[in-house]
Amino acid sequence: MTGLISKDFIVFKKRFSPLYRLASAALLILAVLLLSGDSAGYIALCLPTMGMAFLTEIVKVDEQSDWKDYLPVLPVTSRDIVLSRYVFSGILLSSVSAVSLAASAVSAAIHGFALAAVVPNYILGVWFGVLMLCVSIPSGYFFKNEICTGAMMWCCLALAPGRSTGIDLKLVRTGSSKVYLMLLLVTAAMLCASYLASLWIYATKRYQKVKMRTAQRA
Repeated sequence: MTGLISKDFIVFKKRFSPLYRLASAALLILAVLLLSGDSAGYIALCLPTMGMAFLTEIVKVDEQSDWKDYLPVLPVTSRDIVLSRYVFSGILLSSVSAVSLAASAVSAAIHGFALAAVVPNYILGVWFGVLMLCVSIPSGYFFKNEICTGAMMWCCLALAPGRSTGIDLKLVRTGSSKVYLMLLLVTAAMLCASYLASLWIYATKRYQKVKMRTAQRA
């Protein structure tokens, strides 16, 4: 499974070229310097979600290369293959979330506002990132970049009413332990359902490919 995770990181490194990294760093620095107060909350809100959007690039590579044809014959289980994608996505989300929190802290120190003011946005940003992960990985196992991208777009549209009305932010700002407990339970349920769906989709496709190869040899 370590090799599968390394493969995703190699793809990430190649797709996220030094020029993109420099441009992303420059934009983030500008955002930290120019945004203050409530506006700085967009840094905490958007970065985790944008990080998860990179999963479409992983799916695109899988779709355009012969990787999907090699997978059925690899000496690893379907569980390892699927779980490795979730581990990689979790590491990616954790890293982007850490950068988001650090950028928010620097912005708070520069502009003189309390970091606690952007924490609700940060929590929502991480949760949106998890939601993106939950819908993109199962859709990506169809090996169709359009399906993965479409699933992310529908996810954004589903969240739009809560964002436009501010209901989601109001719920998080209540600070109620019941709200946070419900959020944790929903997140755990989403991850479990997403993993089981991904495993079923991939295992079904893998079995079909092996069956077709066996029939062709016969």
